[in-house]
Amino acid sequence: MSFFLAYKLRRASDTVGIERKRDALRKDFEEFESFAISDELKDYYDLEATVLSEKFKSNRKLIESKSYKKSDLFKEEKNFKRFQKSTKFKTYFRVKDSNELSTFELTKASEEISRFKELDKIVHSASFNKKEQTDELNEFKKLQNSQRIKDFFKFEKSKSYKIFSALQASKELEDYLKLEEKISSEEFRSEKADLLDKKRFEKTDDYKKLQEYLKLKESDKYKKYFALKKKNSFAEVSKWELSFTEEFDSKKLDSEKWINKYFWAEELLNKGYSLNSDLHTFTEGKNIDYSASSILLQARKEKQEGLLWNPAIGFAPKEFDYTSAIINTGKSFRQKYGRFEAKIKLTNPNQVTHSFWMVADKNMPHIDVLKTSDDGKIKIGNYWGAENQINSKQFKIKGVDISKGYFIYTLDWNKNELVWKINDVVVKTQTEGVPQDPMYLNFSMGITKEQANVNASLEIDWVRCYKIKE
Repeated sequence: MSFFLAYKLRRASDTVGIERKRDALRKDFEEFESFAISDELKDYYDLEATVLSEKFKSNRKLIESKSYKKSDLFKEEKNFKRFQKSTKFKTYFRVKDSNELSTFELTKASEEISRFKELDKIVHSASFNKKEQTDELNEFKKLQNSQRIKDFFKFEKSKSYKIFSALQASKELEDYLKLEEKISSEEFRSEKADLLDKKRFEKTDDYKKLQEYLKLKESDKYKKYFALKKKNSFAEVSKWELSFTEEFDSKKLDSEKWINKYFWAEELLNKGYSLNSDLHTFTEGKNIDYSASSILLQARKEKQEGLLWNPAIGFAPKEFDYTSAIINTGKSFRQKYGRFEAKIKLTNPNQVTHSFWMVADKNMPHIDVLKTSDDGKIKIGNYWGAENQINSKQFKIKGVDISKGYFIYTLDWNKNELVWKINDVVVKTQTEGVPQDPMYLNFSMGITKEQANVNASLEIDWVRCYKIKE
């Protein structure tokens, strides 16, 4: 094994930190997945589709390009001002509001002007006789010389009054008054103000939508989501689906998941046994202890009766000098391919063989996810082939200080290869003898050499298995 790998393993000894990093990644992934299917994100995409649409852009351009000088309102106001500036309209409104017109109208409606007009017809008629109609003539002359009558006819004949009279009932004045009414309306003033407002788009619902979109897009929440999506940060974690988990937090062995003897001991005898090479017997639970969140398999030097499997003579009772423990999922969980891992702490690895291993129905194939050798070092490997012609690849791993406590031991298994990891550092990849059968999990400690004292343990905080999502 290379010096660089040993260096990486030494740097990766902070299992707590690695778990914290994993948990953070998992939490981020779960939040990412939840947010990805949320109504909130759907609404964001709908909003984005709206504000980035050609229709939205076209409408914004139309609103921002509006000009008062290019509008019908401007033309109407310009026409109205043209009316106002014209001499005849100035004259019309000067006369309309003048005292002269008021006096003229009063005179026009008076008995005096009526009598004058009557006398005027008499005096200027062909039948008028000055001698006989002296009274009428004198009255006529008197009225004719009155200042009021003179002013009346002078005003009536004036250019100003003629202009006033001409416009008074004209279509032109009617158009002017309609324009005046329109231009004075709140609607006209509002529309004009809108057209003169260079920030008119900012007062629209579209602008509110755009600001809402930009605010969301620039928020930490959405920045994080899209950064993670672009980076594909969850490519690894997203492909796995949890298929088996055990947290060991019930302070007892879950019999629905685990048996405390070899699988075939359970199936054939309903009683534990040891193999011919074993110096220990599995005590079916007596060597298992529990904490609030872990299980402790223990190996001790103590005498205990048990069964020994000897291929030559079969099962035979024997007194063993050592006791140990085993748990496996042979009855509850088997899986072909996937990720298999456990967080494990070992003590006194030079006294016993600690093992986290996987096997199918037969002895072969067999995978050691974790195994300790006689010198207390870690080794891994796999075995395959027939019972009488076993092939194997085994590898010693340096750089792991077992005394530091818990480490996470992982096996990634696919059709073509086996990949071993310790605390997420790849320590070995193997392409020979890759199993193609579902396998189950085993955790055990074995004693294969005589020694004066044995007091070793294999503590498991959790076990988790995953399969590739379909």
